[in-house]
Amino acid sequence: MDLSQYSDIEEVIIRNLTGTAHKKDQKVLEEWRLLSPQNENSYNLLLQMWEGKSPQSSDPGYQMLEKYIWEAGHRQDHKLSVQSKQPGIIFKIAAAVVVLCVLSWVMLNIIPEKEIAGVQEEPVYTYNPTGQKSKITLPDHSVIYLNSESSLSYLKGFSDSIRHVQLAGEAYFEVEPDINRPFVVETGGIRTVALGTSFNVRNYPEECSIKISLLSGKVKVTDNQASNEVLLEPFEQVKFLKESRTLRMTQLEADHVGTWKDGVIYFQSSPFKDVIKTLERSYDVVIDTMGYTNKDWNYTGKFDNMSLEIVLTRIGYSESFKFDMDGRKIKIYNEPDNL
Repeated sequence: MDLSQYSDIEEVIIRNLTGTAHKKDQKVLEEWRLLSPQNENSYNLLLQMWEGKSPQSSDPGYQMLEKYIWEAGHRQDHKLSVQSKQPGIIFKIAAAVVVLCVLSWVMLNIIPEKEIAGVQEEPVYTYNPTGQKSKITLPDHSVIYLNSESSLSYLKGFSDSIRHVQLAGEAYFEVEPDINRPFVVETGGIRTVALGTSFNVRNYPEECSIKISLLSGKVKVTDNQASNEVLLEPFEQVKFLKESRTLRMTQLEADHVGTWKDGVIYFQSSPFKDVIKTLERSYDVVIDTMGYTNKDWNYTGKFDNMSLEIVLTRIGYSESFKFDMDGRKIKIYNEPDNL
């Protein structure tokens, strides 16, 4: 994996926080966040502090870092506001400079895997790029199907009291029963706890919610402040809305859960942008939609191991677009009658 494109990730993060990011910056940041749960956690911490929120953790390292950032930012703000009529803007710029200095500290002191129940094991990390899926068997014989643009990390040997994994992206879990060792999945500030069950967790950075969908057994879902908690029964789903930090329950149909792991793409009243992103992620392509104007629709459909050409043909027939394929580059555009 070529990591050289992330050598200036601190500057990319600053441009994102200050609203000066280019389209390329957004893509680099999204890919960097998907590289590992550690990267995702690091970015979320900095974003919380940038927005003036308290860190969503009881870890003293978070509180110490927050204090350092805001004290340093206010010192710079005080120096520069004498010559500026916009001290709030000056403070944000000063805080961005501090972000540059502390990002390395974050990753070295907060993000590394911690010792669990006195047992320190070698961390295992798996990342799937666009268009790639994988099946992972854990030390306890639980099985995880990891989707594309997703990463998973865990300790090589679980402790006697807990089985703990971290996820960025999407995965389907088939958990071996063990009443003495709960199975815990952490992603984006949400913790899902199970004993023996099958469930799907989805948390992509561009989406406004984290989704946990249960197929069998029971799971408990909480945010990392334990201020919200729900218990899921089979064929129920909970959405954690990232902006409001609230949990919302919905019902599922049996054949919806984890179908992606078997090569099935399922859309249920999915908006245009979600359909396009799913196709790009599943088939490792880039879809140019500039020539298509009718984007205000919600699509429902199921595709069982079908080629991208067939999928686009069927969706295009329903939503009135044509397309051209050139290797990994796809263009969709209005039908002549709609021009």
